[in-house]
Amino acid sequence: MRLAPAATPHELRLRPDKIGSVCSPFGLRPYLSVSPEPVAAEGVAVVGRVRSVAHSYDQIELPSGRTALLVPGDIVVGVLGSRAALRGFCGRVPETLRRGDTLYLLNKGGVVGSSAGATVGLGTPTELEIIGTPMRAGEPLRLGDYALAQASTLPESLPPVLLVAATCMHAGKTTAAGVIVHHLVGRGHRVHAGKATGVAALSDLLSLADNGAAATVSFLDAGLPSTCHRDDVPEVTRTILSELAAEAPDVIVVELGDGLLGSYGVEAILEDASLTAHFSGAVVAANDIIGGYAVGQHLEARGVPVCAITGPATDNDAGRQKLAELGFCAANVYQQPAELCAAVRKTLDLDRRPLRSAAEVAQADQDAEDA
Repeated sequence: MRLAPAATPHELRLRPDKIGSVCSPFGLRPYLSVSPEPVAAEGVAVVGRVRSVAHSYDQIELPSGRTALLVPGDIVVGVLGSRAALRGFCGRVPETLRRGDTLYLLNKGGVVGSSAGATVGLGTPTELEIIGTPMRAGEPLRLGDYALAQASTLPESLPPVLLVAATCMHAGKTTAAGVIVHHLVGRGHRVHAGKATGVAALSDLLSLADNGAAATVSFLDAGLPSTCHRDDVPEVTRTILSELAAEAPDVIVVELGDGLLGSYGVEAILEDASLTAHFSGAVVAANDIIGGYAVGQHLEARGVPVCAITGPATDNDAGRQKLAELGFCAANVYQQPAELCAAVRKTLDLDRRPLRSAAEVAQADQDAEDA
């Protein structure tokens, strides 16, 4: 940390060591003006000094998308938010906050909050001593002030929308989404992609962009550090879809972070008929057979056809055969990428008008098979 002359008698002027990617919308410069009277509200930026580092979460994702190792004494900038991860840390935005209080780094993107305790196998999250709230033009930095304009309705015409859902986190959603985006782009389709639920980080969107998505948007762009414990997730999803529909892509791919029955609003999205009417299909990443079957049934009961089930439940023929017996296409993203993508194309009816020559399409299919 480097100190500079104070912006006002009541503000600190400092240069943090690391800035979390959740702060990307702020466009922060090296030096910050920081109020020593922190604001306790979701979406507000916060500065803290690292006291101890979690052995399992010892890095922070930077606005560039790179990760940096955390060490005790680092001054870091994050944003207050909540997390309720089945296989990660849990915490909420504190009701009150003072300089010197202890909060925790809840995810790699820099979401900061109170802690609900240790997680088996992960221990306790990285501990922060709160220094204050970054200021700009005399106001606290708040994600909502840098958000996309909220869309109350969807555009009259949407391209096919593919959901990528899961039984829970770490089931392979982002991997499947990336393979599908890469395949569709290879066949000549313009694909836009996004993430409607979860906790803010850039890695998933960067993966979608790296696989060819021409535009990417997430709930962070809509002004949220996470969609955890919120009742406006359907409205946020409308905003994301409206933004992704700009420039008339051929397909929109939307990842739903966390599991179907988690705390991030996935179920609220599926209960909104004005949204599900526009979902052309879904791919389910499942850790086990019963989970994949249950999520598949749940989606189809809400009018969303399931293209295929993938993930660890399809890692060998035992899972694939059982899911097929239960009435679902099962294709492993590593072993049967071509079959997975073909199932997506069939459900979304994308083969009616090839956008490339027959030779180019054949090569794209071979590339998917070799992936």
